[in-house]
Amino acid sequence: MQSEVGRAKYRGLRVGLTALCLALFLCLLAGAWSLPFRYPSMSLFYKSGYHRLLLVSGKLLGVTGGLLLLVQLLAVAPGFFPEWLFSRGGRLHFHRANGLGLLVLVCHPVLILGADDFAFYPLEKKYLPEFVGMALLICLLLLVLSAHFRSRLPLSYRAWRIGHRLGALVVVGLFLGHLLTVSETFRRGLPHRLALGLAGVEGLLLAMILGRALFFGNKR
Repeated sequence: MQSEVGRAKYRGLRVGLTALCLALFLCLLAGAWSLPFRYPSMSLFYKSGYHRLLLVSGKLLGVTGGLLLLVQLLAVAPGFFPEWLFSRGGRLHFHRANGLGLLVLVCHPVLILGADDFAFYPLEKKYLPEFVGMALLICLLLLVLSAHFRSRLPLSYRAWRIGHRLGALVVVGLFLGHLLTVSETFRRGLPHRLALGLAGVEGLLLAMILGRALFFGNKR
């Protein structure tokens, strides 16, 4: 009887902490969504109607993707979550599902370009952040799809895992470069400092993941 009571308390604690993690993510998401409105870029001032709607939607989708990328790293960072709360298998399952969710970022450049009637960017230096974003999207697609169809690739699991981790490093680097340069919102003030903080956290998580792979790569 006591063991059943203990298991019920354990389940209740686990559900409560899971709900707390979800609530924290939603609070972060709400805060991130407020930034394009509290610190608007100049482009929002000369857009109206559905063009403005597309631009705002694209910006919100972009910051959502940034937080999903953070969660993606948290899910596989060693030692971040205790095993009794989120098992390794459960975290890996979430990591795969969240990776597929990141593919919604394909809509981000479509919405942004739609706000300009799909006028593509000329090959000029000032549009480098936009091209960095396109490179990011391509790398993200390759990373997620190669993970989803790993069994069909002519690669050993070890070779794929090394490539996957290096690809994650490239994706995070491109994302942070894109975030800090593409919009006036994140070039100065509080949003800029928050973006730098995000860069620091994601860099630390990547160091933890790659460090574990380097020193404990053969251990489960």
